[in-house]
Amino acid sequence: MKINMSIKSDQLNKEDLRALLQAIRDCEMATFPQKHIYVAVEAPDMTSEDMTDILTSIKPPYDYGPVIFKYDDGNRSPDDV
Repeated sequence: MKINMSIKSDQLNKEDLRALLQAIRDCEMATFPQKHIYVAVEAPDMTSEDMTDILTSIKPPYDYGPVIFKYDDGNRSPDDV
């Protein structure tokens, strides 16, 4: 079954986002250790360096990614990390 889920907030800072993503990863590993779950995060106000720092700090690391999209005048371009 294909599922897309969104979580939105305008009140999270970098450390809040890191904690939220780590909590999702911890829950995923405890509840669904044999299933593949992909997480996408959109934070256009965050620098790609900060987003890379957050995504690479999640443990255990995901099998794929992170892939960072930079926003430039409303256009996205991928940056593989």
